[in-house]
Amino acid sequence: MSGTSPIAEGIINFFDRRRHQSGGYTLYEGLPDSKNTYYAIKSLEVIDSLPVDIGRTLDWLEELHSRGSFAAQGLFYRCSLLADYGREFRVKQRFLDLLRRSYRKSKLEITYYMDSVLRLHGEYLEGVPEWVLSLQNDDGGFGRYGSDIINTHFAVEILEAHGVSFSRKDVLEFTDSCWGDGGWNFTPLSYPPYLETVYAGFRLNEILRGRKYDVEDFILKLRNPDGGFRRSLYMGISEPEYTYRAVYMLFTGR
Repeated sequence: MSGTSPIAEGIINFFDRRRHQSGGYTLYEGLPDSKNTYYAIKSLEVIDSLPVDIGRTLDWLEELHSRGSFAAQGLFYRCSLLADYGREFRVKQRFLDLLRRSYRKSKLEITYYMDSVLRLHGEYLEGVPEWVLSLQNDDGGFGRYGSDIINTHFAVEILEAHGVSFSRKDVLEFTDSCWGDGGWNFTPLSYPPYLETVYAGFRLNEILRGRKYDVEDFILKLRNPDGGFRRSLYMGISEPEYTYRAVYMLFTGR
């Protein structure tokens, strides 16, 4: 799909309307935040349509980062973007110490955010992949309380980043078992597929098979009139996060 298509134009317009005068991006309206700014910029990168004054966005993000708000997700969003654009992203050692002590989360998405920040600071903790591997189940998937495709996706992202070997075949068997109704479900017994579960299955196949599956039919059903994308057929608001996941699957490698 072309970055100059009507769908791409709609995405650009969607993010134009979400841009705050400060340079950050909002969920819908009001004050901007790290998360929505991250997904806006990553989406616009994919379709090669960054704002000409992206420096204003980075200035705002850098100033926000300097205030010292250090929840794991916010740290990941800010550090990742600032590092990508050569801005100051480093955090103080006492906050890195906290990440070193607290990465053992049952929700591997949070472990992924913490580990990513540590790796940006040059730290590859052996305990992180060890913790992740301890959460692999007999069905090949990952999750402390049973396997699901979201935890499995973040587990694989972490293990790949650390260069740790694991059974790709087992993970793919679990991933394939989650397929149904045009996308990947949360578990083999779940329904319906959501945009985040389809993205997880898409990434797992991209990483482990080197294959980008065509899920365009599913994704386009989630496109809203404002140019953004919603989470599912049954949940209607466009959000930058869901729009990014849709953009990634529609436009990368095409």
